[in-house]
Amino acid sequence: MLFSASLLFCLARPALGASVEVPRITVESLKKMMDDKADVLIIDVQPRSVYEKGHLRGAVSLPWTPMLTEAQVAGLPRHKPVVVYCDCGPGEADSASMGERLMELGFDDVRVLADPSIRGWKQLGYPMD
Repeated sequence: MLFSASLLFCLARPALGASVEVPRITVESLKKMMDDKADVLIIDVQPRSVYEKGHLRGAVSLPWTPMLTEAQVAGLPRHKPVVVYCDCGPGEADSASMGERLMELGFDDVRVLADPSIRGWKQLGYPMD
């Protein structure tokens, strides 16, 4: 009986708020969006000190935190495309978790810049601030 209850809980867990896979976007696709003048919010989730040394053109700094709050994103537009990035490597752990949290907070269209993320952006010579 206990096993059945445990199994039922595990099977029901995704419906109870398990994390959602945030879609990825390639460096080239983001660059095309920017070239096409798409109204996109780009969020750099690296530490502020890293952001200040160089970031994707037009990106805003919102350093990764394990518990992003409503107050921290209150001024950000929720109804336009959002691309989050870091320099975590394969899996994009920090930007993926931040993307998940933004979706939980009601952002409509969130994507993670796929690896090689900012490194790939720099290697291609794309604009930085």
